[in-house]
Amino acid sequence: MRFHGRNDVALSDEGRAQIRRLVPLVERERFVAVVCSPLIRARESAAILCLELDPAPPLEVDESLREIWFGAIEGLSEPEIQERHPHWHAEWKAGRHTGFPGGDALAEFRERVARGIDALLARWPQGDLLVVAHRGIVRHALLHLCGGDVHDRERYAVDLGTLSIVEQAEAWKLVALGLSGP
Repeated sequence: MRFHGRNDVALSDEGRAQIRRLVPLVERERFVAVVCSPLIRARESAAILCLELDPAPPLEVDESLREIWFGAIEGLSEPEIQERHPHWHAEWKAGRHTGFPGGDALAEFRERVARGIDALLARWPQGDLLVVAHRGIVRHALLHLCGGDVHDRERYAVDLGTLSIVEQAEAWKLVALGLSGP
């Protein structure tokens, strides 16, 4: 696995297959909108899902859903990171890093995600919204909505090509984390 944050890499064949496996999980839902990151892999994922939705909801791109910028480690594998940035790698593995070398600070990223999610909810206060984003965005959106502590972020870790569901009653509640299709 390579760390692709803001790298605008295309969706792989495996990624397309993962998204197609999600279709049975969403095809009967009626979404008020589908909103995705501007990165090509998220836009393609959203388009694959939208083709199967009837009626087709509007598809919008939202800059706030752009993945974190990994800076100097963009595009690298973990062994490459360990070799090129050993001190940072050790701090990261120990859970003590505050951001990425030459990239985004975690606090600023969390704030951007929270503001973006709040703006989406204000724009569509009623109905179900399908958000197609990246693992870091999903994790921090769930932390924001469910009131998790920043040190509890591993609780909301998801795999690539999965679906997580939150619903709101009196408060936001995590219904499903990291579902994958058949």
